[in-house]
Amino acid sequence: MVIGLTGQTGAGKSTVSYILSQKEDIKVIDCDKLARTVVVNGSECLVKLAIEFSPLIIDEDGSLNRKKLAEIVFSDHEKLNKMNDIMFPYIIDEIKNQVEQYKNEGVKAIVIDAPTLFESGCDKFCDLIVVVVADETIRFARILERDNITPEMATKRMNSQFTEDFFMKHSDYIIDNSGDKQDLAKSIISLMSKLNI
Repeated sequence: MVIGLTGQTGAGKSTVSYILSQKEDIKVIDCDKLARTVVVNGSECLVKLAIEFSPLIIDEDGSLNRKKLAEIVFSDHEKLNKMNDIMFPYIIDEIKNQVEQYKNEGVKAIVIDAPTLFESGCDKFCDLIVVVVADETIRFARILERDNITPEMATKRMNSQFTEDFFMKHSDYIIDNSGDKQDLAKSIISLMSKLNI
């Protein structure tokens, strides 16, 4: 079973992903990590990003300056789409490779943890989709704490994504992470029981 795990920024998707990954027969593909892998120093993907958005997004050591790239793309939807157009093919190739590897290993479930599951088209690889949701004020506070960015930048990131309504309409299961960790754990246990994993 291939499960797509997604949701708006700050909803707590990574926490859900971590809890799921603790089960022996569940393997998690972390697309945020893959997004870092495909832009390592000297990679074809990084070169394409620098050509498109400016060499200034690359630091002196040759690594991607994520903050500078974020400032560019989260202020302009067209630029965000362009960044995704460049990066998605590389990330999708890695996802396909890992899915194939885990299927060969015979694991019970593979979780594709992807904030841009729908934008990238990775939802097509999934047997079902789980969305994590949380109240907007809670998400906003979490983003500020997690990313150490300005309130303005946090708002831009939140506004760059699909609405909660979109995620809920396009998902098979919903986990509400507006409460405490105990509530979240109960929701995840309930989901795993329903899915028999």
